[in-house]
Amino acid sequence: MVDVSRFKTIYTGSVKNLRAKIRPTKSNPGVYLFEFTDDFSIFDYGKMPDSIPGKGAAMAICSAYFFERAASAEAWRELAKSTAWSKIKDKELRESLLNSKAIQLLQKKGMPTHYRGIVNQDGKTVSLDRLKEPSNVIEVNSVNILHPDPMLFGARRIWNYNHVHTGLTNYLVPLECVFRFGMPAGSSLLSRLEKNPHYHLDLGLKQKPEGGGMLPRPVVELFSKLEPADRLLGNELALNISGLVNEDFLLVYHYTLLLAIFLQHEFAKARVTLWDGKFEFVHLDQIALGDTITHDELRLTMKGIQLSKEPVRQYYRKYAPEFVAAMDKAKKIAEKIDRPLARIVNEDLKTPPPRMDTTFHAAVSEMYIGLTEALCKTGLFGAAPSLGKVMKAYQKYGIA
Repeated sequence: MVDVSRFKTIYTGSVKNLRAKIRPTKSNPGVYLFEFTDDFSIFDYGKMPDSIPGKGAAMAICSAYFFERAASAEAWRELAKSTAWSKIKDKELRESLLNSKAIQLLQKKGMPTHYRGIVNQDGKTVSLDRLKEPSNVIEVNSVNILHPDPMLFGARRIWNYNHVHTGLTNYLVPLECVFRFGMPAGSSLLSRLEKNPHYHLDLGLKQKPEGGGMLPRPVVELFSKLEPADRLLGNELALNISGLVNEDFLLVYHYTLLLAIFLQHEFAKARVTLWDGKFEFVHLDQIALGDTITHDELRLTMKGIQLSKEPVRQYYRKYAPEFVAAMDKAKKIAEKIDRPLARIVNEDLKTPPPRMDTTFHAAVSEMYIGLTEALCKTGLFGAAPSLGKVMKAYQKYGIA
């Protein structure tokens, strides 16, 4: 682990800590450090009881790799000529993206990001190819984060975003941009399609898809980012709370789709299938990719076996269903009271999450390191664990 303790911690998260080097102002971004830990979170609970050895460094290196690849205009020109587009069966969407302003910008200058580099053991910020040993810290441009004001309206809590972007030139776009190539086991899209028989039309799909397979085109769903529970937003509401002008909102939508296709192409090189994931964006002098791109933001499979954080979700659904049910109940309670989900689950519902079985726990650690090396090929972890061995371990626990 890289020692960055001299910098003040301004936020302690469930999977990473935020440390400040320079604070942002209304007119200028600052500089923050993302310190990835070996902790993990599922179901919006927050920090779970176990830690996963090696996960922090694997996350930092994976994120640095994808930020640097996405910032390369050459990588986008390569993508435009690749076979990745043949996987999109919707001709109208394919042509729309290939002729969009977004891809023209990417092929000319690469993807703007808030990433500045990865921090080495000497505390210097460097590019990934100059790193000599694993690091769990990346450096980013920081922006203002202003939370919406809650208001009790009858029996329901609603959110006021009117003040969020006033007078700011740099800020976090308060949207979680979720992309989906398909609907594997555990996909929340399945339940939304069951509840609303016409929802597939809102997503740009001509027919209601079946679960378990790939979609004819990638789809995007937008959720609130700065509320206690992620709330599904229609495009109109998402535009109005985003603080973006129409053109920039369209860029965010197109960037989400294009980055999804970009990642799908990268993972295919490692024989890994990308099913879905999420991005966040910031407004600097332009729309830029924010947060991180790691296994935890993505749903991945290899030969039909789930990688990334989804196997852990499935483990808890299978072996701790009481905790999962309590989380679902807590999210409904959180719509009416301003209280962290973990406190509702632990104190009110008295159903805290149990620890993982030791053998499964070891397999999860090997998965994070092995997958990072399969993608990035840095050699920083020495002899990387076998993903084949990991998948066999998952199968023994009924994880697919």
